[in-house]
Amino acid sequence: MAAAFAISTVALAAAAVILATRPSPAASAAVAGLLLSVATVYVLSRTTGISGLNHHQEPVDALGVLVTSLEVAGAAVTSWPLIRRST
Repeated sequence: MAAAFAISTVALAAAAVILATRPSPAASAAVAGLLLSVATVYVLSRTTGISGLNHHQEPVDALGVLVTSLEVAGAAVTSWPLIRRST
């Protein structure tokens, strides 16, 4: 589980740098997808467990719920220009 956390941290940091230095619709979509993926993995780890990482449910914690909520909000904010552009 620690390795998955480290990989997601590096990926999110790289995504933030790319979005800050070269903003584009593709970068926004990639960051939104990455944020939603990380949030989904958290929810799955708390509801069903994740085969290959942990075979049991992890306990729900307030910090995890807060961070996951912020990830979903970040995905919505990142996606907003894409949604507005398509309408």
